[in-house]
Amino acid sequence: MKINILILVTLFFISNLNLIHAQDLKFYGKLEPGNLIIVKGDLIKRARLDTLELKIDNDGIFCFGFDLSERGSKILNVKFKDGKVLLKKIELLPRKFKVQRINNLKKDLVTAPRKLNKRIEKERQIAYEARSPIGKIDTAFYKTGFVRPIKGGRITSVFGSQRILNGIPKNKHNGLDIAVPRGTPVYAMAAGIVRLAADNFYYPGNYILLDHGQALNSQYLHLSKMLVKTGDRVKKGEKIGEVGTTGRSTGPHLHWGVQWYLRRVDPAGLLTMGFPDN
Repeated sequence: MKINILILVTLFFISNLNLIHAQDLKFYGKLEPGNLIIVKGDLIKRARLDTLELKIDNDGIFCFGFDLSERGSKILNVKFKDGKVLLKKIELLPRKFKVQRINNLKKDLVTAPRKLNKRIEKERQIAYEARSPIGKIDTAFYKTGFVRPIKGGRITSVFGSQRILNGIPKNKHNGLDIAVPRGTPVYAMAAGIVRLAADNFYYPGNYILLDHGQALNSQYLHLSKMLVKTGDRVKKGEKIGEVGTTGRSTGPHLHWGVQWYLRRVDPAGLLTMGFPDN
């Protein structure tokens, strides 16, 4: 006999499973800070994470993510078209990240000169406005899965690492750095819409912001060349630019960042979550 309501099922003991079966839902991803979770099911009427209404694709796909610094309890509430409800309590425990110390950097690579404050603030405002459509699309453009935006290369900085520059603690690294030669092709990790193709911003240099639907978005920083413009539609694996060292960068590399809304999630986790089913 099917149970109509499942209340407060704690997922701590299965948080490291890549695929979780719950009623008629499949969960992909690790239930821990800094990760994206994708859910797929049939006849879903609505879904909420705490009080936030989640976007649901026509194929019954939705996603949500946890910032690398999030802690505490979250409640996922899914209602089906037959009236059944699934409630899940998710406990976010502290996650350990690496510490990365970089010394002998030029002073302006550690702290931006005051004279550039207005420029930096203007660029932040442009990026903020470009993000305004993100989270308003029901369609999961990412439903065909994800690809690594760089073929090969060396990982020089991992997601979540605490950066200490010339002895000064900075923010945790919110992406994945891949060192490759200048001009190496950069590919879209999933299908989406270009929300911003930014030209020579102070920190990220030339960079691209892609909207993959349902608030999932990705960024590609320090490019030498951009091959798309704001408003373009791109396919998964489409070439969108080339690696460079523009902005605050010490050498040719791609900074690959992924967020759900503004919650920072680990790009590497997208490639190992098993979505979609093979």
